[in-house]
Amino acid sequence: MKIFFNVLFCDIKRTIISWRFLAAVLCFTMVTILTMFDELPSMQPGITSIVYVNLIIGYLDFHMVYLIFAAIPGATLFCSDWDNRFIRFSVVRCSKIKYAASKAIACFCSAVSVIFASEWLTIFILSFRFPFFDSGYEFDYGSYAAFATPHKIFLYFLVKILYKAFCAGFLCVFALWLSTKIINVFVALSTPLLAYYLIDTLSLAINIPDSFSINCLSKGYVNINNQPLPTFLYTILLFTAAAIIFGGCFVKNCKGRIENG
Repeated sequence: MKIFFNVLFCDIKRTIISWRFLAAVLCFTMVTILTMFDELPSMQPGITSIVYVNLIIGYLDFHMVYLIFAAIPGATLFCSDWDNRFIRFSVVRCSKIKYAASKAIACFCSAVSVIFASEWLTIFILSFRFPFFDSGYEFDYGSYAAFATPHKIFLYFLVKILYKAFCAGFLCVFALWLSTKIINVFVALSTPLLAYYLIDTLSLAINIPDSFSINCLSKGYVNINNQPLPTFLYTILLFTAAAIIFGGCFVKNCKGRIENG
């Protein structure tokens, strides 16, 4: 177990404590601000709140590039080790399963952390121009109507950010799994975004209920009896379960790749 945590710590350093992580956070924040650049001048302080700005951002398709930035630190771990012949050296230090499990956990954590850090940084920047909450603006908070107060609005932001972050975490682990089949950095980086659109399109085509729609789940549109805690736990556990499933698939495929050369 000690060896596993040592390997995991090294992977965390490679992903979260790295220049790639910082670049992903800053670039995603910049893209978000630039995406809203044309809209911001027409939004008057005192009338527009950050809650409303986040709502507008959520409707912009270009904002979905957050999945690419989330993939930068961790989704390419396997491709990088394989191309650099570093994978053999790593496996010597620990078992194949521990090596692969460490990569899956680091990938998920780094993707979640990129979105979490970037979203809060964006809110911080917007706070210089807009208030966090405007009680005069009617807004559908769904299950989180209880958070529609100046003192609790940060809980609303936290929930919405975690939904997006865990969705990114799941899709980046999916990309990590796919990288064992198609060992290409560009494929690994683009997979989360392409997978999101594919899953969303199929969901619409076969008329999947909103409670299982990746679009509704990631944007916080799912509502379970107007109860914030069950709604939050349902969404987070669903994304976590999906990440665990594809993390297990990655471990299996990675082990096979190493054994077969």
